[in-house]
Amino acid sequence: MKQPLSKLLNRADIWRSSAPLQRQQGIASGYAALDQALHQGGWPIQAITELLYDPPTNGALQLLLPALRRLCRDGRKLVLIDPPYLPYAPALQAAGVAPQQLLLVRTSTIGDQLWAAEQTMRANIAGGMLCWPVDNLETGQLRKLQLAAHSSHGLSLLLRTTQASRDTSPAALRIVLTNTQRGYRLEILKQRGGWAGQQVEIACPEVLCEEQVPVTGLPVYQPAKIAAPDHPSLPVIESAELDFPLPTAGEQTRLH
Repeated sequence: MKQPLSKLLNRADIWRSSAPLQRQQGIASGYAALDQALHQGGWPIQAITELLYDPPTNGALQLLLPALRRLCRDGRKLVLIDPPYLPYAPALQAAGVAPQQLLLVRTSTIGDQLWAAEQTMRANIAGGMLCWPVDNLETGQLRKLQLAAHSSHGLSLLLRTTQASRDTSPAALRIVLTNTQRGYRLEILKQRGGWAGQQVEIACPEVLCEEQVPVTGLPVYQPAKIAAPDHPSLPVIESAELDFPLPTAGEQTRLH
């Protein structure tokens, strides 16, 4: 049965350039120059943001630290899906991001990874969802994630390599992240409802990742390298154990 055109145009994944978007208030990035360049005055909500970078750049958590800290102080959970490096729990705690509010999800297939990301956003159970896709994503997969993000009122981020910039994407915001001597340069490739092409340079001195513990596939969890005695560690679960809603910070999860 064919749907009326008016109903189709009301879909969350369809935007008409002739119709101005309602300006929502984003989540402040913590950097005045970046917030000024972003259409929502910060990281967009109810939408996917893509951060595109190439190794050895490992600045995503440093870049996002002010926003993550704000979300933690508001009592919201953070979900990290397949990060390339294990976040360093003592440094996170010192920076104001409570490890008890952060959950790592490990997956073994791209299907499990996308499912975990989609369900986290659809359930709107986290203030921030960060996902590092292990494979190239198809347009249909990205569109499905974008639709799921419309249900979330937190950060919804995909962290991909710059090779993905050659492909089209339904993500509302796409930013290329590169190293500079003082920090990072951000180039806005696309932002729905706002201008693209801006370049913003910011300083990010914080170190939040233990680079000596790379995460590839399903690594062995090494608590001695991640957290010293009397320091917190991060709860980690595998996708096979994931049954929404996600466990609360106080619940026990099996470490690897």
